[in-house]
Amino acid sequence: MQTRSFLKLAGLAIAQRILPPSLLAFWEQAAAATASGRKVIIVTFGGGVRSSETFSPDGLRNIPRLAGLRDSGFFYRNCMNDGVLSHFNSTASIVTGNWQRVDDFGFEPPASATLFEQYRKGLKAGPLDAWVIATNKSFASMGASGVRDFGLPFGANVVLPKQLLLEAINDIVKKPANADLSDRDAVQRRLESILQEGYEGVGWTIFKGGRQMDKHVRATLTPAMGEFINGPEAPTSGDELTFFITREVMREFAPRLLLVNFWDMDVAHWGAYSLYLQAITKTDRLTGMLWDEVRENPKYKDQTTILILPELGRDGDVNTANGFLNHRSGDPSCRNTWLLALGAGVAKGMTDKPIRHIDVAATAAAMLGVKAEGMAGTPAKEILV
Repeated sequence: MQTRSFLKLAGLAIAQRILPPSLLAFWEQAAAATASGRKVIIVTFGGGVRSSETFSPDGLRNIPRLAGLRDSGFFYRNCMNDGVLSHFNSTASIVTGNWQRVDDFGFEPPASATLFEQYRKGLKAGPLDAWVIATNKSFASMGASGVRDFGLPFGANVVLPKQLLLEAINDIVKKPANADLSDRDAVQRRLESILQEGYEGVGWTIFKGGRQMDKHVRATLTPAMGEFINGPEAPTSGDELTFFITREVMREFAPRLLLVNFWDMDVAHWGAYSLYLQAITKTDRLTGMLWDEVRENPKYKDQTTILILPELGRDGDVNTANGFLNHRSGDPSCRNTWLLALGAGVAKGMTDKPIRHIDVAATAAAMLGVKAEGMAGTPAKEILV
């Protein structure tokens, strides 16, 4: 099965899971009606990254693509995370416009309505018009809250590429010895190396949301993933896998709202500074490739804004020689990051004026023409032109 075919089937399966069949045609028509409007892509440097290794004078060498793009967009030197310094809560704060204090490992959905729900409900957008594609394994419930009058019927499609890869290993590679695979052991080692690339390791837990993945979705995605990873663009890390899935979703569905979570930088927990720097450079490269897709894809060109920011920083070195390992101290290196806005409707410039993580959802909602409800964040006027 071709990559785009499996994504199309997967998307339809997810849509059918969250909507009654009688409403599916209505939502698809609504999605087509809004397909020509402004598009927004939020990219998180997940896992956390310090300004000292990115947009400081010494850090620019690690991010050649973003360093080169900074003058083409609007750059906030100070983007503040004043919430819980955990991965799920940090990203959930970005997509809800409210500081989140829920379970750190994704067992609970966000406590307030997400941007995806606000967008789909407010503009009657279809189920294939909002997506979350996340390397982080615990983001299964990131696409929708449990808030009354919102929730799953208005949520985003959530794809966890590493979960699909893990199932591909189990269902495809570990076949009987007579299976038609030229070198099963070599293929298995290569696939498992992708899972080992990040902090998680191979033996990672598929959390509650993943275990409840729709059976048809799993049956569609898993075998197709096996063919995809053996193709000419076979990824070598979790974030590369996330990029390729994101690009195909863009080409097949052209959703107006998309969250892309890169996360290999969390390898910093292993304590190897060189691996941390390599992951930063890889994320920079993949983000640059995503921007190239925006400029070259006629469905996105000249109508898309991309907002790029770390979900959090990492600890400073004031009290330890290896502060980059963790992200819980609450010091400025952990809370004060940056944001780069590129694309349609973005004025060129740079400012020291702080922007907050919770302002991102409010800003994206304004770009999409959504009258958001209950967000503590406020739109960033500097980039709303």
